[in-house]
Amino acid sequence: MRTFVFAAFLILAWTSNLPAQEKIPILFDFDIGEDIDDTFALATVLASPELDLRGVTTVGHDAFKRAQMASRFLTAVGQGKKDFVAAGIPESPLKPLDYWQVQYGNHASVYFRDPKPAKTRAPEFLYQHLKASPGELTIVAVGPLTNIAKLLTDYPDAKKLIKRLVIMGGSVYRGYNDGSKPQAEYNIAADPKAAQVVFRSGIPLVVAPLDATAMVTLDAKRQKTLFGHGSLLTLSVQALVQLWREKADPILYDPVAVTLVHTEKFCTMENLALDVDDKGFTKIVEAGKANARVATSIKTDEFLDWLGERLIKAQPASWPTMRFINESKMVARGNMPHRVHVFEDFETDIEKRWWLSGRPETANVPPGSKRAIRGMLTQDFDDRQGETKTLYTAVVFNPVPGPPMGKKTHLSFRYFLKGTDTLRVQLYSLSNGYHRCLMLKGLPEGKWMDGNVDMTQMRKPDGTGGALSEKDFERIDDIQFYADPRAELLIDDIVLYDAAIEGETRPYPKGFLFSAWFDSGKQSVHWPGNFEIAPKLGYFGSAARAIPAPLSPLGEGLGVREKQSWINVGLRGDRPIGDATHLSFRYKLEGADAMKVALESPQFAEPIVVELKGLKKGDWTEMTVDWDKTARLKLRKGDTVRAVNFLVPATAQLLIDDLLLFEPSTSEKK
Repeated sequence: MRTFVFAAFLILAWTSNLPAQEKIPILFDFDIGEDIDDTFALATVLASPELDLRGVTTVGHDAFKRAQMASRFLTAVGQGKKDFVAAGIPESPLKPLDYWQVQYGNHASVYFRDPKPAKTRAPEFLYQHLKASPGELTIVAVGPLTNIAKLLTDYPDAKKLIKRLVIMGGSVYRGYNDGSKPQAEYNIAADPKAAQVVFRSGIPLVVAPLDATAMVTLDAKRQKTLFGHGSLLTLSVQALVQLWREKADPILYDPVAVTLVHTEKFCTMENLALDVDDKGFTKIVEAGKANARVATSIKTDEFLDWLGERLIKAQPASWPTMRFINESKMVARGNMPHRVHVFEDFETDIEKRWWLSGRPETANVPPGSKRAIRGMLTQDFDDRQGETKTLYTAVVFNPVPGPPMGKKTHLSFRYFLKGTDTLRVQLYSLSNGYHRCLMLKGLPEGKWMDGNVDMTQMRKPDGTGGALSEKDFERIDDIQFYADPRAELLIDDIVLYDAAIEGETRPYPKGFLFSAWFDSGKQSVHWPGNFEIAPKLGYFGSAARAIPAPLSPLGEGLGVREKQSWINVGLRGDRPIGDATHLSFRYKLEGADAMKVALESPQFAEPIVVELKGLKKGDWTEMTVDWDKTARLKLRKGDTVRAVNFLVPATAQLLIDDLLLFEPSTSEKK
């Protein structure tokens, strides 16, 4: 039987069931953006009337992005404050920041309107709060202890300023999974040196190890009840769960620690002497003086029922009314677009960083597609006239650089809706700084459909804002689709384009591979390759201008043995082709009447070359190359293309605009 000497001041510090009227002031340190229990822990803090949250700090890889995510969450649920969140210091995590959860922090409000993370880093931020309220604050740390150790190292007097530390971490008698033996728990093993500093500090500790947390699994039934409530808090948690979705049932390690701040009624507690070894194992020091009050078991079902009820009661439901504004109807796609501003077919990860809301979907996809994008929960990106007191199921794609619009801007897409017949389509104007939208009603449910809308019908939610304007060279950003948060929404094959001009007879393409128009953005940054951007010299706006080429830049396949000029356009990645490949572009050529056009493909040792002769000189002219008919080497379905090249004699001058690599329609191929 173990006997521990337990100082009276520690007993007082760990007294659990405080009077209901007393709020316990806390600072909360966590690693949001990895396992989803951190999000549940923050929600638990906000839902607990016993707690007074004074500040939040983040720890782990890319702590600043985590701080932005925390700021977004607090703002979304109505708790955003200036200088309330601080980013931690770098550490060496066992896990990187979850790529998909970062999407939550890429909401437009993070960059423009949410309170920003504090300029001070976490250790200094914590110290400032402790100095302002000496002996009053409890620090709740549910991630690696890097920030806390740095606080204690840089500010030694902080030890006397902290009332107590409540930690999720360690493994005393049992570990993960079957719990047969202790293990190196993640929060401790991620930074063992930091954990040693904390456990040896002499600060009163309350510890929630794996012994009382690894079995706290939020099952599907409880999730359905929780997320069926529809408050800003539960919807915000659900949004991050959707992005995380590693396991069907989250394990709520961290909320147990948060709960121990004010009550121990769900846990069996022991007073133990704990230390940490260099490998991150939590050890009992048999002859040591107790330094921690440790939860060694938990009433799992009782705790989960209580926590679910608490999260639900924290805020009222906030389901959207989905105001029906700027009603519109589907329109015909028409023939070959005059210009293609941007497209995304979600078949590759090349532009994945610009998926601001949505995760890839491979099970439910339209005919001919391998992958679509599934809508995720997010708040309206229009936080000026939009409905921000709820969340929506949304797909948001951010084309970079933001393209300028034409006279007849249309948006083509494929969609799958279930649970609603209403869809809102929205754009953000980079030029004007506001959103425009239109709404569609009476749409078919439960099957993939083709959609096409006339974006010139879009207006601000109050009906103002005017139409998209070519005259003012208006640039847009963020192509957005919104549906009811209880609905299922999938989107594929987004194409923003200027509709066909009168007299165009070529049919609308089957698919698009790459579009380049050079009117905004920078060469090498947004348009990789070798060329110059010629401002205001394009067919519309700017163009790519040829520059001197290195001798034989593409090898013997182009037969270059004299000085040449070239435009080499990288496609930002390998683009898979379909049954046929066409290249459309506009050119202005002077000093020559011929040029070579080549595609670079990793499947071929040499470039695929077409030589064009008898070209018009001095005026902008449109050209389409059918690679199946004109090239010696033949691309096959499934091959990829990574660059397009244009070569002319060094004495010639060449401008290229509106470059479009596409798969023609079936009728055009015939």
